[in-house]
Formats: sequence, C-alpha cells, structure tokens
Amino acid sequence: MNEKQRQATEATWQAYNAMETTKRRHFGYLQALESRRNKFNIEPGEAENQLLAQLLRDHDGQVTLFKSASEALRNSNPEAFDALWAYINEINAALAPFESKEIH
Repeated sequence: MNEKQRQATEATWQAYNAMETTKRRHFGYLQALESRRNKFNIEPGEAENQLLAQLLRDHDGQVTLFKSASEALRNSNPEAFDALWAYINEINAALAPFESKEIH
C-alpha cells in the first residue's frame, strides 16, 4: 500500500482495528469464563454475564462502524479499498500460524 492509499484508508483501518480489539476482548472474556466453568464448575454471575453482553454489543457497534467506513472507502476510492483489503489479508496470513485457534 502506498502512502496516498494509506492516508485514504486511515479511518477504515482504524475502524478495522477497533473491531478486532472488541472481538478479542469479547472472546477473551468468554473464553476465561468458560475455562473457569470447565475447571472449577463455577458459572458466571449476573454481573459477568452483563459484562459479556456489553462486550458483545460493543463489538457489534464496531462491526457496524467498520462496515460503514469500508463501504464509504469502496465508493470513494476503490483502489485504496482494494489495497487495504490486500494488506489486511497479508497480515492475517502472516499471523495465522501464531494465533490461538480458540479465538476466531
């Protein structure tokens, strides 16, 4: 991705990173609660379930923002849109062997 494309994709890239952060946060907390339940037979409490639900709502909101930013970029600069997706795919392919298979 060249510098002009990088500048054009900045808002969409930030939205993508926010979406990834909320995804990992939600799944990380879910995984911790499930691990505790499986190891110690301790079910999540009401406050934990409420937090988990809020983390999912946070992620859903970020997905919506990313979709909007991505669509706006596609309409305004298709070349930059394609470059961003090529970069995202490159990153995902490079990191895939090192990531936990439990979080998708």
